[in-house]
Amino acid sequence: MSQQELDAWFAAVPVAQQSTLSALRELVKSLQSDVVEEFKWSRPCYSTARGLFCYLQSTRSHATLGFYHGASLVDPEDLLEGTGKEMRHVKVRDAAACASPAIKALLQQAASQ
Repeated sequence: MSQQELDAWFAAVPVAQQSTLSALRELVKSLQSDVVEEFKWSRPCYSTARGLFCYLQSTRSHATLGFYHGASLVDPEDLLEGTGKEMRHVKVRDAAACASPAIKALLQQAASQ
């Protein structure tokens, strides 16, 4: 999917989630110089040379920051939700929460795995 199509996805999310998802997008892309943004499974997904590490999703009430291998992440703030074998997610309710050191730490761990 082209950059224009990804931008269109972000523009089409509910207005209440646009600033939160934009902040998450910028945070993820700023983690490392080799982060690649792609559109897979109807959502933006992010990878490095080591593979996929996170995705973004929109709901009416919050943005979801998902981790493909979230079960292996150290989460001292107990932000991660989910019960599957591998995947976990964090519900992010506003753009200010994106500045949380705990969220950034989870992303850095995930991108480095």
